[in-house]
Amino acid sequence: MRGVAGLWRSERVVRLAPVGAVVCGGLLPVLQVALAASYLGNGLRTGLWSLAATAVYLPLHLRHVWYAAHAVRPRGGRWTLGALAVVVLGVTPLAGNMWPRSYAALAVSAVLVLPAPWSFLLYVVLVAVAAPVSGLLGLPWTITPWLTFTVLGGSGAVLLLVWLAAALTRLQTAREALAQQAVAQERRRIDDDLRRTLGGALESIAARGERAAAKLARGEPDSLAEELGGVADDSRRTLADARRRVRGYQRPTLRAELETAATLLSAAGIETCLQLPGSGLPETIAQRPRAALRAAVTRLLRAEGVRTCTIAATAVDGRLLLEVRADDTTETIEVGA
Repeated sequence: MRGVAGLWRSERVVRLAPVGAVVCGGLLPVLQVALAASYLGNGLRTGLWSLAATAVYLPLHLRHVWYAAHAVRPRGGRWTLGALAVVVLGVTPLAGNMWPRSYAALAVSAVLVLPAPWSFLLYVVLVAVAAPVSGLLGLPWTITPWLTFTVLGGSGAVLLLVWLAAALTRLQTAREALAQQAVAQERRRIDDDLRRTLGGALESIAARGERAAAKLARGEPDSLAEELGGVADDSRRTLADARRRVRGYQRPTLRAELETAATLLSAAGIETCLQLPGSGLPETIAQRPRAALRAAVTRLLRAEGVRTCTIAATAVDGRLLLEVRADDTTETIEVGA
């Protein structure tokens, strides 16, 4: 239950992160509308211009934020960015001396839509010119440094939230892809195992059944009874083997656990090496060592600065040991015989 609850919480965070980025992206423009009408040197006329311009450009800006928070570039993003720039820059002489604060939204959209390095160059230019433009529009020069700080801080906060939401989305996508890959690998392993074992047994039963049918057609009752008895014996053995294998499939294999751990660590940027013994591995892994292996992998994923990891399986005195070596730390897990 704890695992399910934790997974549900993580998925909820991934869903809500883009919403939080959009809300944060809309706060500064809304505040700008209030300042355009109430700040020193502004009035009702500048407030109305600011309100009208914000109503036009804000949906375009929030669209950029929404797509970027989902780790996707918006379709027609350059066209919508161009329209946003025309509105924000074009209304500058009419919307009051606090309007250059809205350059933060334009700077954020430029970073989210345009490729580097042009996006960051345009971001620096917009942040740099916001204060001088406000000064030319009548804002006291003693206050313009504060305006630069608000533009830089507001745009930086929105970008950090967008990049965090995008990172969570990519992590969730990678987690789902790894889960699907693990399921596909397990299905292939089961298919190969069934084809190699039960498939051969069923072919043998079918062949003996065909021989029995041929003997019945030729009228050989003595050898027919022997053949039918062999078919029955083979069927019982095959059924028992099938039941045993089905019970075994309900328990994860050791090889699958090790390969999944190596894949997760590699996806997190940790160079992982998997060392397996030449004598082979046990088919299954018990609950306790499996939990210990997963806990070790979780600690490595949460740790900072881990660059390399080696997962080695070695046989010592008839026991199989797993060593998880990461940088200067080593953790040993006993799997069993």
